[in-house]
Amino acid sequence: MEWIFLAVVALLGLGLALLGGFVFLRWLARLYAAPRRPAHPAADAARPEVGQPAPETENRPTMETTVPAAIPSRREACPDQETRALLRTPLARFSIVAFIAVVLLLPLMLVKDLTDERASLYRSVVRDISKAWGGEQQITGPILLIPYSERQITSRTMRNEDPKAVGGEEYRVIKESRLVPGYFVLLPARADFTCNLDPQERQRGIYRSLVYTARLRMAGHFRLPPLESLKRIAPDLESVDFQRAFAVVGLSWPSALRTVGPFVWNRAELAAEPGTQPFTAVKEGFRIPVPLSPDVKQYDFSQELVFNGSSGISFTPVGGVTAVSLSSPWPHPSFRGDILPVTREVSATGFTAVWDIPSLARSYPNLGTLKTWPDRFTSFAAGVALYESASHYHLIERSVKYGILFIGLTFLAFIIFELSLNARLHPVQYGLVGLAMVVFYLVLLSLSEHFTFLPSYAAASACTVLMIALYAGAALRSVRQGFSAGLLLTALYSLLYAILQMEDYALLMGTALVLVMLGVLMVVSRNLAFERI
Repeated sequence: MEWIFLAVVALLGLGLALLGGFVFLRWLARLYAAPRRPAHPAADAARPEVGQPAPETENRPTMETTVPAAIPSRREACPDQETRALLRTPLARFSIVAFIAVVLLLPLMLVKDLTDERASLYRSVVRDISKAWGGEQQITGPILLIPYSERQITSRTMRNEDPKAVGGEEYRVIKESRLVPGYFVLLPARADFTCNLDPQERQRGIYRSLVYTARLRMAGHFRLPPLESLKRIAPDLESVDFQRAFAVVGLSWPSALRTVGPFVWNRAELAAEPGTQPFTAVKEGFRIPVPLSPDVKQYDFSQELVFNGSSGISFTPVGGVTAVSLSSPWPHPSFRGDILPVTREVSATGFTAVWDIPSLARSYPNLGTLKTWPDRFTSFAAGVALYESASHYHLIERSVKYGILFIGLTFLAFIIFELSLNARLHPVQYGLVGLAMVVFYLVLLSLSEHFTFLPSYAAASACTVLMIALYAGAALRSVRQGFSAGLLLTALYSLLYAILQMEDYALLMGTALVLVMLGVLMVVSRNLAFERI
């Protein structure tokens, strides 16, 4: 939305430039319509006609008299003088300055392209760090898979070789019966997750990336369904192989695991193995073979994991009731997902958040079969992102969008100085001041890649303000006006920093600046008469 301000100021500058073109065309019309300067009459009388001898002069001293030349009127003035007078008009000054401001859009766009290029390089480095450290983690499970066999009867039609031998029937139907393997998918009756995120910073070259180390404890229990429930979803159920069941735990980046505690299954410690096959709906993670018995109806589980990650963490609510408790010393969480936390506390020392998600909040059942299980069930999740308020590249990109507005305000102040001092700045001087303000963004970009944003902004703005203030004082030959220019730029850059920090009110502040600039333009131009244009 900040580009609205750029468009408004650009249109304003274009309008003033068109007015300047009108003034230039009017000057050309005056130049070619001006009458030629008449010759002096005394010179014409003294010049002899063609074919006549020159008049004789007496050999006596004579007193020569000089006839004063006629003073040309204002309409007969020299075109150079008329041009200078035309360029001194307020409209011509406004037009020239507006044209210079519009031309400065080009270096502003080059700085913006450079900012985008550096931001793209930064994101590439962050992706490489995430690939080595661990990306955004999502925990799914545990989910119990129980093998079963289902009797399947198929029919096929065959042609009889001797229809007369079988009562004249040309075709016969053959029924075949075979056992088809499958898996029941059983979700836990309750799943509790307690996780603490320890934020850290990793650096590669001049680029830094926010990462974390998570310490997770998951616990809960499964309830084996009765045989009637199994036959309800598999009507041709033949047998259930409880001894070959296994639990699947999904983790988006299993390569980031640092410590894997034993999977405690009804007080028995079991070892995990890599892979989630054949549960393709969870692509990454590990599985644990678990022994089951139809005589035991409830199985408790627990496990502790330590793993790395970046950006954020989320949980798939697989339990009949899923309880998630998250805590971290990071003070800027961004809660996201399909369900927000029930309770949360955020302070300067960190945050805590608690989710309590019932099974009715999701769209998939507690019990199903592998062949009918939805592939994208993990898209329903709840979690948090470790939010960085704004990267310095984002802040610089936003500040560049206000560049033409600040250049216009500065030029407007210089025009006011001209009118108050009855002095004139050369267009080249306006261009140098505008280029200095463009270089501010380049200095800010360079410094912010090595230091934090606030000292980088302070150093870049201090250099720009000092340079322009000294130059303005020397060009206007007024220490007072140079000091005034420094105060104005200090106020503008302070206001820009406030706008960058208040993202929610940036549009309001920028609109107010445009209104103030238009108001000042109206005040300055209120006494301009048409005959002075």
